[in-house]
Amino acid sequence: MRKPTGTKRLGVSAMKELEKVRSFVAAKEQAPLNIEPHRTALLVIDVQRYFVHPDYPFGQTLDKLVPGIGEGYFRRVREHVLPNIKKLLAAVRAQGMPVYYTGFGCCAKDASDLVRWARDFNEVAHAMNGTAMWPATDDAAWQIDDAVPPAPGETVLNKTSSGPLASTTLEQTLRERGLDTLVVCGLTTDVCVTQTARELGDRSFQAIVAEDACTTLSEEQHRATLLAFNMVFGRVKKTAEIVKVLNKSKAASAR
Repeated sequence: MRKPTGTKRLGVSAMKELEKVRSFVAAKEQAPLNIEPHRTALLVIDVQRYFVHPDYPFGQTLDKLVPGIGEGYFRRVREHVLPNIKKLLAAVRAQGMPVYYTGFGCCAKDASDLVRWARDFNEVAHAMNGTAMWPATDDAAWQIDDAVPPAPGETVLNKTSSGPLASTTLEQTLRERGLDTLVVCGLTTDVCVTQTARELGDRSFQAIVAEDACTTLSEEQHRATLLAFNMVFGRVKKTAEIVKVLNKSKAASAR
């Protein structure tokens, strides 16, 4: 009988380690999810037209680099992310809770206000399509997608970095309003969504990522990113569970 190779032994060991991590997170998640509506807001991250539809430079550039790379992503956005964001919006608006939207784009005509990694992507997009990947704030592509539009009075912030706490006044606004819990959803899981949630966790906010109200280019990346976030920085829950907790809190306050 042939003995397992070193590579095979390493693979089995790595899987055992991953299962232990998952068990650790599952045990940690047994703690009750407490949401006080009057101290909670919903953050809808970068659900802009160009992140939702494939016929903008973001999707076009990805497809030219690796054909078909965005097919699953755009399908999940359409079939799962947008419907679940709608459910979250309905639940929080029913309680009069604040909603904050973010968008990612440039204000400067030459995009010099964007962080370096974004400018690097712009160079790639220019080479592939003759246009920038990230739109300016006055471009129709920058707008929040029509499927989940902001309601009158809800704040929409433009950020020039992956996380809004680094390039907007969001943190100050949250603290001024006495908000310490944020439900985070949007696009994409492994970049702006969990970057936002990590920033919040590091500033002692309770961050809850709605796992089925965000996605990225692969399911594996999505799950791995959420596992890493959930292990340390905050909570990861399905939309239905978050809505259930919100409705339960609403019913309790009405008694």
